[in-house]
Amino acid sequence: MNHVLRKPEVSTFYSLDELHEMSMAEGLSLFKEYINPQLGRMYHLLGLADRKPVKAQGLIIDMSDGSQVLDMTAGLAVLNVGHNHPRILAARKQWAEQQQLEIWKFIPSPYQAGLAHNLSKLMPAGLNKVFFCNSGAEANEGALKLAQKYVGMDRPIVVYTDISFHGKSHATLSVSGSEREGNKHFKQMSDCIEVPYGNADAFEQVVQSHKKTFGKTRVGTFIVEAIRSEGLVKPPEGYFDKIQAVCRKHDIVLILDEVFCGFGRTGKMFAFEHQNVVPDIVSFSKAFGAGKASFGGFVSQDRLFQKAYGKLKHATLHSTTYNGFGEEIVTAIESINIIRDERLVEKSEQLGAYLLAELLALKTKHAGILADVRGAGLLVNIELKNLASSIAKKFPLPIPDEVISKVTTGGVITELYEKHNILVYTPLHNHNLIMVSPSLTISKAQIDQFVQAIDDVLSTNLIEKGLTYLKRVLG
Repeated sequence: MNHVLRKPEVSTFYSLDELHEMSMAEGLSLFKEYINPQLGRMYHLLGLADRKPVKAQGLIIDMSDGSQVLDMTAGLAVLNVGHNHPRILAARKQWAEQQQLEIWKFIPSPYQAGLAHNLSKLMPAGLNKVFFCNSGAEANEGALKLAQKYVGMDRPIVVYTDISFHGKSHATLSVSGSEREGNKHFKQMSDCIEVPYGNADAFEQVVQSHKKTFGKTRVGTFIVEAIRSEGLVKPPEGYFDKIQAVCRKHDIVLILDEVFCGFGRTGKMFAFEHQNVVPDIVSFSKAFGAGKASFGGFVSQDRLFQKAYGKLKHATLHSTTYNGFGEEIVTAIESINIIRDERLVEKSEQLGAYLLAELLALKTKHAGILADVRGAGLLVNIELKNLASSIAKKFPLPIPDEVISKVTTGGVITELYEKHNILVYTPLHNHNLIMVSPSLTISKAQIDQFVQAIDDVLSTNLIEKGLTYLKRVLG
């Protein structure tokens, strides 16, 4: 006889009202117990778990202690139109109050079709078939599947670059060069080949080396970012001209990942517009849902879609549950219209140039700590010299390298947050970087506030700040 183990009766189920009243300490304890202990510890170490957000508007987060935090992250480039934009709230409220159909699955949605139409008008001619899904990883999965279906099973090779991130699913990890260390724990897709970012000759060499005698190359797909967001790496001039020529010559599907940089982040609607390139497929997410919806998708050339999924029996060969939800659709429609109506792409270009110029001036002033500053629109990477690492070499301590590598940046992030009420972050793969990706609605005064704050932090004794952070780490 099988015995089913049952959990003890739960004495308390939290209500929304109770969670509204919960302290940050209580919330952090629950987070550590039921979600991720080490991630919760990281929030605590950086000083991010002490104050509770109670309201957010534009770039400002109101905290429970009465302070206001300037958010320079846009939630990892999700909030391009800012926190709780009034037009986004109004569109969602109207939809809810009308009690509109939530899930359009068995009836064709004019709202979904209208959003797809609007997206196609932002793209180069020919990119007019849209698939909606949940996230950037799912968008890239779908793009890779479409490419594979188009080129056929005899051309399975996917080429990707050494500095890249396309998601954390099995397939997208297999083509994410920056996740190389993380990849070792998981099974990889076969037939994935890495080439250096920005090296078109290396790509062409792979294409040629896998070419059958008197036949086609086995390379069918190339997935790449027009601008690598982490580290703000731009390819050399002419790179995409040659990449596109090779892809067209050999009928290789060119996928451009715009998940991070899309919708105005780099001073263009899409980062590939900085280059002379027309992709076959464009993937997108993050800002698409305006912080109110987990939303993404891809747009493909009509000729690819028709060959891959153009038959009736293939109409649902690639599908997802969450691609027709009403509030997601109206949110994305309104988000794109806000970007256009408020000229946020132009604002990103202009204020991004101003922000970069101000930070480059600090680079000269703080040459001892600021290694480099790079930017494109309102995406800026500040590279710090690792002072803690140099000290550790002189005075060896029994501290893991992975901890030492985070001390300088961690100290700066904590100081900005605790002293200056400014929120920034460091990316996953380079702990010497501070990423600055504010909402495109930012004002010049808010940029000045941030620049003055970073100037003040870099003027302090960063070794002392780093040691304070290190003491937290060591507990």
